[in-house]
Amino acid sequence: MLYFIRNNLRANHLFLRKFSETLIPVNYKKSIATDNDKNLYKNTFNSINVNPNGTIKLVLHLPARKENCEFTLKFLNDDIESLADKIKQEDKSIEKIVFYSNEGNRISKSTPIRSIIFSEFKININDEVYFFRPPESLSKSSDESLKYLVQNELDQVRELVSKLYLHLNIDQYEVEKEKKILDEIEILRYELEPLENKRQELEFSAKKHTNRMIWLGLGLMSMQAGILARLTWFDYSWDIVEPISYFVSYSAVIGVYAYYVLTRKEYGYESASDRIFLRHFHKNAIKKDLDINKYNILKNNISTLENDLKTIRRLNSAAK
Repeated sequence: MLYFIRNNLRANHLFLRKFSETLIPVNYKKSIATDNDKNLYKNTFNSINVNPNGTIKLVLHLPARKENCEFTLKFLNDDIESLADKIKQEDKSIEKIVFYSNEGNRISKSTPIRSIIFSEFKININDEVYFFRPPESLSKSSDESLKYLVQNELDQVRELVSKLYLHLNIDQYEVEKEKKILDEIEILRYELEPLENKRQELEFSAKKHTNRMIWLGLGLMSMQAGILARLTWFDYSWDIVEPISYFVSYSAVIGVYAYYVLTRKEYGYESASDRIFLRHFHKNAIKKDLDINKYNILKNNISTLENDLKTIRRLNSAAK
């Protein structure tokens, strides 16, 4: 008899259990569990806010350190996995972090953080539950106002990102341009080096030749004065040498005029010495196979690039 009564009680218990499960909806069970969890962990509600600059501020009570910790997340870039990594970095005692929605569904790690901040969710850390509620301005607003608020936040974030991207790209562009100019200058200087060596040799030789010609002119003029003096005081008289000296002086005037006819420039000692220098330099340049046109082009290109480099560095220093 006792065996029969015990079996009947067990059957009735199973029947009542199945009957109660058919009466309680699944969502209702989850809501009851959620309410119980909230009552059980009513002191674990943490704050989450969306800043105007497009960042999310999340305050979480760390279990081991027994203090609140503030986490700053990027609205568009961060996801659940990045938030979990940041929490583990702050509290080394955390071994397990699981995110659940308000309905009790587990949230994947690849879910963007912006997808969960507008509704309640909870974080299970080492078997402890931490609840989060969205800001009141978001939770109490309608769908249209919520959409407008989110769109406004996104517009501000996009504007900030665009400005930052533009600034970083300008800096990167200037750095790359500066590096490119330096590389071009280095290549041009490498090409210019053998030409520069030849030019210095020819310039040294032309200077020596110019100095010789200047001293030769001084010697000839002194010799001319000595000859006229001898003719005047030793060989002949001034009456005979005077017309000779006149024609010699007039010959000098003819020579100066001939210089103007040939060069179309007024005669001067500096211009005459420069002409002697250039004639000797170009004459030897042909013999030494020095391409003067190529040399001038390389020098002009280097000068232009150096000016551009100075401009870029001046602008960078002014911007900083």
